[in-house]
Amino acid sequence: MRSLVKSPYAWAIEYESQFIGVVRLHSFNEHDQRARYAVGIFDLTLLDKGLGTEVAELVLAYAFNVLNLHRIDLRVLAYNKRAIRSYEKSGFRQEGIERESALIDGQWHSDVIMGILVGEWRSRQL
Repeated sequence: MRSLVKSPYAWAIEYESQFIGVVRLHSFNEHDQRARYAVGIFDLTLLDKGLGTEVAELVLAYAFNVLNLHRIDLRVLAYNKRAIRSYEKSGFRQEGIERESALIDGQWHSDVIMGILVGEWRSRQL
């Protein structure tokens, strides 16, 4: 958590005056104008309320309009269907699968690689 505090591109997520999670852009590549997106909502009772989608849309607007990035990508565990749907609502597209890339509780799980380009995001804003 301490490294998030130092990052200029990490934000606390607040809902009804309560801290509920964090969101950040990281792994910047200035030459290619890209970064990676990560979000975590810690209060499980607040899932399925559209908060993750709203947060993603705010961060994407900042990334594309203020930071002038060309591409944002992310990794999400393939079994996290709720998160995948949320990312798709924000305009991210599935680009591939990294097979058995995460060892969780003794079992291998795959990551879905997703991304969105500035042109795709802008076309959704019309």
